[in-house]
Amino acid sequence: MSDPVFLRDGARPAVRVERRYDHPIEAVWRAVTSPEGLAAWFPAPVRFAGDVADFGDSTGQVLTMEPPRRLVFTWGGDQLEFSLREDGAGTVFVLTHSFDDRAGAASFASGWEHCLQVLGLVLAGAPLPEPERFEARHEELVRAFGLEDPVVIRGDAGWSVRIERQLVVPAAVAWDRLRAGSLDVPNVLVKLGDGTGHGARLVVAVNGSDEAELEPATAWVRAAVARAATG
Repeated sequence: MSDPVFLRDGARPAVRVERRYDHPIEAVWRAVTSPEGLAAWFPAPVRFAGDVADFGDSTGQVLTMEPPRRLVFTWGGDQLEFSLREDGAGTVFVLTHSFDDRAGAASFASGWEHCLQVLGLVLAGAPLPEPERFEARHEELVRAFGLEDPVVIRGDAGWSVRIERQLVVPAAVAWDRLRAGSLDVPNVLVKLGDGTGHGARLVVAVNGSDEAELEPATAWVRAAVARAATG
């Protein structure tokens, strides 16, 4: 099993998850395109009809349909691509998810890992696992994708150092952890809100104009976010 890949060189961020199944390409294609197949592993009900992807409460657009090798469609503001290729008697299935929410990349990747695990079990007729939040895996992917690294933005008025971080804990827990340390920093912004399903979304930023203050501000932001995320 290969690890998810975080793609940052395209027009939008994306995650790619690849799995090999010991089943012919036609069987895998049915499992990833038919309503009954998708219902077993995809995280939302979906039905493809012509150039429409029907999710029940919303619709997307089918951009490419090339049976049994490629399907591309939109889901909300995101885009999903299913790519299949034969590998001996089996099939390699590649799922690529493109999005604008960079900070959600680890959530998306860990979620798709779980979905594709379920797809493999469904294809094999095996029992499905108990539901879980895969929090430890999420945090592994945050580190692997570099999502805990500060971003420095420079402008005419000075600089801003910022981390936006998806958490696996609720906002109240993150806030208590932040208050346990020092928040007495000039020009600091802390924002907690809804996240992508694992927990709260945290933004911590410090603004300044003195270059000598940038390095300590960067270290402070990194430490504050780590404290909120892991205690």
